[in-house]
Amino acid sequence: MIQPDRTQAPPFLLSSDFRLTQPEIFRFSGGQKLYAFRGLQQTAVKLDFIFQAGKWHESLLGVSHFTAHMLPRGTETRNSFQLASALDHLGADVHLVAGYDHVIVSLSVLEKNLAASLRLVHEMLTKPSFDETEFRQEKEIFLQNLEVSNQKPSVLASKAIRRTLFGAGHPYGNSPEKEDVTQITTRDLRSFFAEHFHLHAAYVVGRITEEDVGLITGAFIQPFVQVPDPAHVRPEAGVSHRIEKPGSVQASIRMGMKCLPKRDDPFYFDAVVFNLLLGGYFGSRLMKNIREEKGLTYGIHSSMNHFIRDSFWAISAEVNQQHAAQAITEIRKEIRVLQDILIPEEELDLARNYFIGSWQSDNNTLFAVADKIRNIHWFGLPDDYYDRLLGHIRAITPERIQEIGNSHFDTKDLVEIQVG
Repeated sequence: MIQPDRTQAPPFLLSSDFRLTQPEIFRFSGGQKLYAFRGLQQTAVKLDFIFQAGKWHESLLGVSHFTAHMLPRGTETRNSFQLASALDHLGADVHLVAGYDHVIVSLSVLEKNLAASLRLVHEMLTKPSFDETEFRQEKEIFLQNLEVSNQKPSVLASKAIRRTLFGAGHPYGNSPEKEDVTQITTRDLRSFFAEHFHLHAAYVVGRITEEDVGLITGAFIQPFVQVPDPAHVRPEAGVSHRIEKPGSVQASIRMGMKCLPKRDDPFYFDAVVFNLLLGGYFGSRLMKNIREEKGLTYGIHSSMNHFIRDSFWAISAEVNQQHAAQAITEIRKEIRVLQDILIPEEELDLARNYFIGSWQSDNNTLFAVADKIRNIHWFGLPDDYYDRLLGHIRAITPERIQEIGNSHFDTKDLVEIQVG
């Protein structure tokens, strides 16, 4: 048998096939869509129910979070212990995400226990008890975690950058604090639940049968309700500032600005590559300069962060107090270098190959593909969005990167937050 030459790396082949597996589409009796990915070989099933009930829709700060997290805390016929025990007996896991725009309720279970688990989840999503004692305990846990979190400079800095960019009264800029939480009552939860927890859509991944599809689509009979989109004031970004944290030897730095939305726009595709080169992966300019060469931080990165209705770009780093000013200066310098000097082709190729390879690696399961398809639906993107994005990245030139750097990443627009 011929032994491979272990001293030589295997040839690198960059695939050009970026097509995502498309789901089958079924309908609930109320008209909502169920997107089904049924090509999974394993017997596990993951079912996501989507509700337009995120922070964007709140009338009281924190009410979306607590309404969602009270759902597993008991129903009209089962207390929290009974509900949890019944789910555990079936090997079912229920996970909730109360986000800025949506609430996602996920059920993971073996296919053979799907029907029984679905009955429990349906009860949880249609007949929650919002028990006073359970709610008091939920608030106590939240406040304890909040007190600990608010001692961390990184948490305060992340809150501050959103508040500065969007405004303290905006759902993308605010965060519930103690005074907000203490004012929420179970009456508020019931009201928010009745108004906003109407099924919007669902996604299922698993080896499920036609009978299973019928069970899922028959579980919710309420008609589709388009939740009103409240109008929120969109203030101008605030000013840079520092938050003192007595006793802290570490400073958390956040620098940011509003950025291009996640849309089918060549300028956005260019911006993705600019961000990648600057601080979007381990081989980025910021990592090489501020971490490897100057040793000012263990990690620094930049990211484009997208909500449904707005987006922002942020650079994040944790540094020693005495090095904070130097780190900020170097960050600004690296942005200007990308704006002024064409990036070498070999550096661009490395970043390009990293991005495309990572994307393909990250999407080698149906669960990950389902998340990408869900993003396409949420952001109103074309079906071939990722084909266009990755194709654009393959063809991008140093000149385009320099152009987007100057047109959309002007350092004079950067807001700086320093905590520590």
